[in-house]
Amino acid sequence: MRVAYLHYLAPGDSALTHVAEFARAARDTGADLAVHALHQGADAASSSRAPVAAPRRSALRRVLARWLHEPKELSWNWRHLRREARIVAAGRPDVLLVRARLLTASYVVTARRHGLPLVLEVNAPVLESRTYADDYFHLPWVASAIERWQIRAADRVVVVSSSLKRYFVERHGLSESAVVVVPNGADVNRFDPALPAADVGWPPAAGNGPVVGFVGSFQEFHGADLLGHMIAAVAEARPGVRFLLVGDGDGAARVRDAVAHLGPRVRFTGRVPHDRVPALVNAFDIGVLPETAFYCSPLKVVEWMAAGRAIVAPAYASLGDLVTGGVEGVLFPPRDAGALVGTVLDLVDDEPRRRALGRAARRRAETALTWRRNAEHVLAACGAALAGRAGRSVPQRPLASTE
Repeated sequence: MRVAYLHYLAPGDSALTHVAEFARAARDTGADLAVHALHQGADAASSSRAPVAAPRRSALRRVLARWLHEPKELSWNWRHLRREARIVAAGRPDVLLVRARLLTASYVVTARRHGLPLVLEVNAPVLESRTYADDYFHLPWVASAIERWQIRAADRVVVVSSSLKRYFVERHGLSESAVVVVPNGADVNRFDPALPAADVGWPPAAGNGPVVGFVGSFQEFHGADLLGHMIAAVAEARPGVRFLLVGDGDGAARVRDAVAHLGPRVRFTGRVPHDRVPALVNAFDIGVLPETAFYCSPLKVVEWMAAGRAIVAPAYASLGDLVTGGVEGVLFPPRDAGALVGTVLDLVDDEPRRRALGRAARRRAETALTWRRNAEHVLAACGAALAGRAGRSVPQRPLASTE
């Protein structure tokens, strides 16, 4: 089975980690998988047009970007069609596996034109994801109509959480068997509690208590307000606790402002290459996810589990797919600042429990949340889609389970 894996991610997008890890694991299984990046940045980099002067370009963007962003994204479908046709002609795949993108549906047309099964990897619903992209004008109904069309056209839909499966089944009338839940994975060899932790260089004034950590892009749905509040409250209640925050983004400034009075007890690394993250995570005692979107399968949480850290996260069903509350971590009521602070304090005060949670988290990651397991399930969905087109059935193991 030859699989063409198409994605439309721009260079630098953090989701490229998922693409690379999945592709590596899929090839390790012996799969014939070809990855194709179709983002518009590739054309921009090779364009022979004379560049517009920077001040003029900046002014035009300020005036027009808010109104023309979505029409521009829609227009890219025509170019994607040509690229996709060349990919199919050259590689002659048996299945198209596509990482779905907002306002992109060229791959539906390409699959139909060439009679190929289409497997969609969907990581967010249109309506929810657009609530975090309010810096430009949204065309009424267009994105929702495209989502419905492509979801219903796909032979299989692979989603990252049970919450997202429920959303698509109920919203678009899909059958339960058409939607496969495959959570994110981790590289358990790189995220390994036995490997050395990063030397953060804490000064004596920072104290020597447990380290509470976070890794991320500080996006709105990460709950920067909750993170800042938690750090300030825990630091006041337990003067020895330290905090290590890895990454950067729009919400990071709010966290810095909220914790500026704590001085060296809070260390911000800024954005770092992903290959530095495992050692930094090993410097944590507790990994805290203050908030997330209801449908997410946070890659950071899976990596913290693989590293054997005690997990604190909001009790959404999607987090329940990864963490059994009280076993691999502690889940608190979403958006409940008091419960978040209390949960962290409980773990700060209980080292044996932290270690027990971390050991259980590592076991679950090793057995159910590896990239190899992720790739096997996605490839099985591709095989089922191909077999369905051929009018025959193949034995299937339960794909929705992460046990």
